[in-house]
Amino acid sequence: MKLQVVLSMLVAGAVFAGTSSPALAWWQFVANSPSGQRQVSARYATQKECEAALKVTESKLAKKYPELYPLVGSCEEYR
Repeated sequence: MKLQVVLSMLVAGAVFAGTSSPALAWWQFVANSPSGQRQVSARYATQKECEAALKVTESKLAKKYPELYPLVGSCEEYR
């Protein structure tokens, strides 16, 4: 159930990012904690920086919550 919420939010973010204007773009990811709390990452200037931070975050969450692994996430561009 919680994984569905995370995936739905990622899809909604991708749709929103695709429909926004190209000015002032940045990269960001959103993670949901096991309690359902939404945790928004810092803003990153490039997709590469965002993906590196996401990889570190997923690694920490996989160790802390092994029952939820594998986690699925992606960096999205916001404008």
